Amino acid sequence: MPLTPRQAEVLTAAASGATLAEVAAQLGTPREQVSSRLSEAYKRLGVDWRPRGQRRAAAVRVARERGLIPAPTKEAA
Repeated sequence: MPLTPRQAEVLTAAASGATLAEVAAQLGTPREQVSSRLSEAYKRLGVDWRPRGQRRAAAVRVARERGLIPAPTKEAA
């Protein structure tokens, strides 16, 4: 199941390792909404079973492999 546009946006913003609060500030949305969108994305990508500390990296990897979020630019890599 693909990501919603908002889930993709939040996961893309979080891919750099930013905290939930930093992503929320960047997107102008409450921290709780960021957390909820990421949790939903983890389920859609099938990584919600992973240990908590591994979910975000796994979700970013899977989403990039599937072309759901952009790969990092050379400047950001």
